[in-house]
Amino acid sequence: MLGLILRHLYSNKFLLLLIFVLNLRDFLEQLHTYEFKRYPLEQIYSKSQIKQCEVIFESLEYDYQSSTHNIFSHLLAKTGSRRKTQIFRSKSGVNKIIAKSYPKSLEFIKLLNFPLNRELLKREFHLQAPSLDFQFCPHESIQRFVNFFSTTSGYNETTVWLFMLTNAQLFLQPYLQKHGFPVPQTFGICGFTAYQEHVGQTVEHFYPADFQIKLRIVRQLLEAALIFTNGFEGYRIYITDLTSDNLVYNVERDKLYFVDLNTVYIVDANSTIDSDGVDHHDLIACDNCFAFVPDRLCTNGLSDLNVLESCLFIREDLKGDQTKGFLKPIPAEMEVKYPNLVQLLDECVEGATYKENSSVNNNNNIGNYNMSRFMAAIKLIELLTNISGEN
Repeated sequence: MLGLILRHLYSNKFLLLLIFVLNLRDFLEQLHTYEFKRYPLEQIYSKSQIKQCEVIFESLEYDYQSSTHNIFSHLLAKTGSRRKTQIFRSKSGVNKIIAKSYPKSLEFIKLLNFPLNRELLKREFHLQAPSLDFQFCPHESIQRFVNFFSTTSGYNETTVWLFMLTNAQLFLQPYLQKHGFPVPQTFGICGFTAYQEHVGQTVEHFYPADFQIKLRIVRQLLEAALIFTNGFEGYRIYITDLTSDNLVYNVERDKLYFVDLNTVYIVDANSTIDSDGVDHHDLIACDNCFAFVPDRLCTNGLSDLNVLESCLFIREDLKGDQTKGFLKPIPAEMEVKYPNLVQLLDECVEGATYKENSSVNNNNNIGNYNMSRFMAAIKLIELLTNISGEN
């Protein structure tokens, strides 16, 4: 059998086939380069973005199997209903890089004219705003938000409108990473594809992990809830799709990352009706989902939604089963040694409770009630820090 295989490998037919395959690969690579160079892409994207694409691919290990390697296929709009991801290795060998291509509807692609028209994109955003993954409010101040990112992101206003229609993460995440938010480093954007650092495993893998590791993840999750709520430049960020698949933990770095920010609410806190108001969000029953009231986010200058969602994730699953939260089961010795751990977690979910004779109309009580989840989260962070230091 071995001899037969060897004779086949050394046969003229096999050698001819091998030469053909290798030459075909070279030919297709040259064809891709030719297509890219001859197409007037400057009419669609800025020269700086095209240069960014070239820089990205020069630093990646080439993979012919990958359709995402082709610059031409990135910069031209392609339709699809599912997000596509692929892992590359940088030529420096230091980091793995994950490429994420986001879907675009056929209806949207048909609306695009090249070169891109800013007013058309702006009008389309206003028309589609209620159904987009990315949500911004109050809607009336969206132009100020676009102006801010067109001066800080390196993309012109037209591209910012385009990305808000397709995936706001493309321009939002690089800014957040630069300003200390727990998101992966973005190496670049090519068309509708983001190239970012592959930072670790999803939190889904850490449900059976050592309890001390889970405590570190929980502490960082609560810290991140406060960081995103605080936001940047008066803009609050509310995460509306907090799942174990959208969180990644790097054991070596002991660092938690948010890897998908395509479904967020950005609130211009200074432009809300009640910019000084604090929304103590209600715990809404929802089977296998997380429910919230958008109008409350858009009315108040501050909401505890991120804290509520984080504490729910820690305490229970999406069906409300408190035995299946990320931190569960809590070891019996931990409950005995730190009895306030469960108590603070419950308070973080439920919020403050008052005795029947308490006056809910008292301004001080209302303030404490509205801020109770924030206070519970801060106390939990302090407790978790102490536990980690003691063990």
